This record gives sequence, structure tokens and C-alpha cells, in this order.
Amino acid sequence: MTLMTKLLDSLIHIAVAFLLVFGSGVTASFANNEPPELGDNLQKVRVQLKWTHQFQFAGFYAAIEQGFFKDAGLDVELIAGGPEIDPAEVVVSGNAEFGIGNSSLLIDFNAGRPVVAVSPVLQHSPFVILARLDPTIRSVRDLEGKTLMGETHSTELLAYLKTAGVDLDRIQLVKHTGTVLSLKTSGSDRVDAMTAYMTTEPFEAARHNISYQIFNPRDLNINFYGDTLFTSRQLAQKQPRTVSAMRDALISGWRYALTHQSEIVDLILRKYQPKMSRTELNFEAQATYNLFQTDVVDIGYMSRERWQHIGNTYASSGMMPKDFTLDGFLFSPEEVLPAWVYRALLWGGLAIVLGGILAAYIASLNLRLAASLKKLGAQAEKLEAANTELARLSATDPLTGLFNRRYFDETLVNELNRACRSQSPLSLLMIDVDYFKKYNDALGHPAGDLCLKRVAEVLRNNAQRSGEFAARIGGEKFAVVTSNLGAVEAASLADRILREIADMKIQHPGSSFGFVTVSIGVSTFEHCPGQSHDQLINEADTALYRAKQKGRNCCVAYSG
Repeated sequence: MTLMTKLLDSLIHIAVAFLLVFGSGVTASFANNEPPELGDNLQKVRVQLKWTHQFQFAGFYAAIEQGFFKDAGLDVELIAGGPEIDPAEVVVSGNAEFGIGNSSLLIDFNAGRPVVAVSPVLQHSPFVILARLDPTIRSVRDLEGKTLMGETHSTELLAYLKTAGVDLDRIQLVKHTGTVLSLKTSGSDRVDAMTAYMTTEPFEAARHNISYQIFNPRDLNINFYGDTLFTSRQLAQKQPRTVSAMRDALISGWRYALTHQSEIVDLILRKYQPKMSRTELNFEAQATYNLFQTDVVDIGYMSRERWQHIGNTYASSGMMPKDFTLDGFLFSPEEVLPAWVYRALLWGGLAIVLGGILAAYIASLNLRLAASLKKLGAQAEKLEAANTELARLSATDPLTGLFNRRYFDETLVNELNRACRSQSPLSLLMIDVDYFKKYNDALGHPAGDLCLKRVAEVLRNNAQRSGEFAARIGGEKFAVVTSNLGAVEAASLADRILREIADMKIQHPGSSFGFVTVSIGVSTFEHCPGQSHDQLINEADTALYRAKQKGRNCCVAYSG
């Protein structure tokens, strides 16, 4: 049975049941299920944040400034949080309609708190453990016998340590001071590790010249949501349209904030008096962007299976009963039909509605019949498309979408032969991302993958002419092949790529430049006879090595 058939059948059953059971007086029972009023009569709602003002809540700032909340009929007041604020308690007590929490909301729910998860903000939690570089600390289990600065009530910390098999009795847990300087100080105030957010503390550590390593719960398949918008059970049940309006407007706000980072940083500095500098906010903005995974899922996407995984993690750590439930915890506005639907069924005339449904049902049957006649042709087209896609994938790097090493090797030989026949120049640019291992170590592999994608986009945009292509040939190493460009023109192209990548200002706490840069080696064959593609590659690699010796973030042309 198709989705259309199921929908039409459901509507028929709803209409008939509505007529027979409820009658015309049903509308009164749905009086509370109304959308927020538009215009000047806005619905006042309060949101309890989990921390003080910073880019972590940029979606709210953008939604207020751009009028997304107002367009949704909402007048939103933001309440700053802090270390002693429990957003769940604030919302449950009625002092705010919405809050920003973390995955521990599921623990709260199963403990009897009437909270409802509306929408995740971050697809991945920024929570990590920052530890001193120490030969005795190679994994999170090595923290036994060491001093850890954190919060005893941190459910993410406890789940991480228990999953890793750490004996909690052998860890000296001390109160969090809120500063990475505790990793640097000597004496009784020094700690071996601390809980941190990868969106902020790595920048602080790099700024204070603190050598550190990161232990990420995701390495043990602990994949929690980050910030999550939530509300009370009462509001979710009585005013689902209000909850949906808040969610949708916030998602619009985050879409705007992630594509206008500098503008939102200016707004935060001007209007919200954060405790962070512009440079810190810019770093936080980029690191926060990496946690959204907008290239994988839509902003605000929430998965029941993901919450089940989170619950299983908590349960296996003894922090929640193994028979926990998700029923009633996840906001599902589709479960409650708004009052106007029922009024439409009555006031529009049930007979007309049923007649329209029947006509639509017949139309759907005709459409399915027509679709069946085209099925064989469609299958043939799909097969052809699949073969085309298979050929493309065999030549494509799955992460960046550039050509892969196999395509590079085969096509370089062909381009070199063509250049020899036409006596035209051929240039090869070898490109390597500077200090990329330090970038992965500081921000994690998902951030590293996103960084490579952004570098690849610059290369793709600069290799658009006939006889040009860009490829990822391994790890953080790329190549650009360009026909009909001599040494001078190729060096100019390399310089343009350098500038464009540096101008993206991708924050890099492990680089002396403070942002992501590349080194480029250039090799050019002006006349090809007697020269091989291996020689061209070796010369470009030699030039690349010399660029790194010069200090990186530069290009060097091979000169023998």
C-alpha cells in the first residue's frame, strides 16, 4: 500500500469517526491547540540558556535579529545561564517555556521530570577531556591515579569514564575552575586533565602555550547530541503549534548564523556583552559549525534511534534503568491534529470532504496505473544511470568529491602525452595542508574531514578550464593538473590558491598562523620529449618539500 493510499484511507476513517463519535461540539475540546497569533499580538515565551552569552546560542540571536521569531508569532526572551543553573528545573517549575539542555534530559525524563526534547541543535556533543601531554597519559584509562577537574554531576563525563572501564575511586575529581590555566600551573593547583568543550578550550590552551591532548567520547562510540531545545510536557501537549513555531524559527536562525558567522559575532559583541574576545568567538563559530554536520543531515534533525543509543549508553553505565522509555519524551506534533482541521471537517461539510477524498483516491489509482506502464522504461533509465554513477564513483574521492589517485595517475599520463604531441606546456601543483595532524588532534577527525572538504572546494573552483582538474591523492595531500600554463602562470595560480585558502580563516589552534594554510610545490614541463609523468611528480614533490622548509604557507617552483 502506497503512502498516498494510507493517507487517504486514514482521512476517510478520521472523517467517519469524527462524524459518528464527536459531532459538532468537538471543537471546544481543542481550544488550546491554536497557532500563535501573528501581527502585534505576539506570544511571550522565555528560553533558559545553559551558559552565558556566546556563539553557542547564535541561532537565537539571529532569529531575534532577523525577525524569524516575530514572523512565527513569538516574542522571545533569552535568560542567560551559568554553572549553577539547571535549565530543566527552570522549565519544569514554569519559570521558562523552553530551555537548552544536553542528552542528560533523557535521564531527567526517566526520573519523572516532565520534559520533552524538541530538537537537537548540535548533532555531536562538544564535550571532551583535555589532558596534559604526559608520557604516562596515553588514554582516558591512564587518568586513574591522576587529578581530573570536572563536575560530579556531569552525566557525559561519568558515562565516558564508566564506558572506558575507569575505576572512579582512583580518580581525584576536583571542582572545575573554568580555566585551562589549571593544566599549566604548578603545585597543588595543577591538574592532569579537565572536562572541556572542543569549541572553546582548545583555543584557550593554544593561546596560553599549553601542550595538550584530547580524549573524545566518540572514540568509544559514545555519540551524544549536543545542545538540545526542550520544553515541558504541558506546553508540548496543550500548545504543539507554539512548540513547532519555536523549533522552526530557531532552525531558520541557525541557518542564517552559520552562513553569516562574522555578522553574528559582531552582533554578540555589540548586544550581548560576552566574556569572550572577537578572536575567541570566531574560533568558537567555526568549531560549532563543524558539530552541525550540515553536509550530512538537516539542522534540527532528531532520530529516535539516536536517542535509543544514548539511553543504552546511560543504562549500561548504571545511570538509568535498562527498561527506560522514550515514549512521551520526543516531541511529535503530528500526533495531535490542530483544532482548525476538525472545524474544517465540520464547517466545510463532511459529505463534500468525503466526496473529495473519494475523488482523490480514484485519481491516485489512475496515477499508479500510469506509473506501472512506465515502469520498464524507468528501470532501464535507472540501470543506465547506475552504470554512469558507478563509473563516476570509481574515479572520485568519496570525502571531497575530487578525483582520486587512480584517476590522477591515469589522466596525468594522457595529459602529458597530449602536451608532448602539441608541444604545449603542462604544470602540476602539489598541495599539502599545513600541520594537519595537529588540526585533527585539536579538533577531532570530523572537523578535519570538513576542513579537507573546504580546501577541496577552493581547488575545484580553480581548476575549471579544459585540460585542468583537481585530485585528492592521499590524506591531506592534493594535486592540480593544468594544461597550457607555463611556469609563470602556474606560479600565479598557486599563489591565488594560497590566498583563497588563507582568506577562509579556518581557525587552527595548532598552527603558528592561527588558521588553516597550505604549502604548494609547482613543476612545469615546457617541452615534453624524454620526460615522464613520474619525473613531473617527483619535481613537484621536491618543490613542495622546499616550501615546507621555507616555513609553510607559501609556494615554490621547481628549479632543479
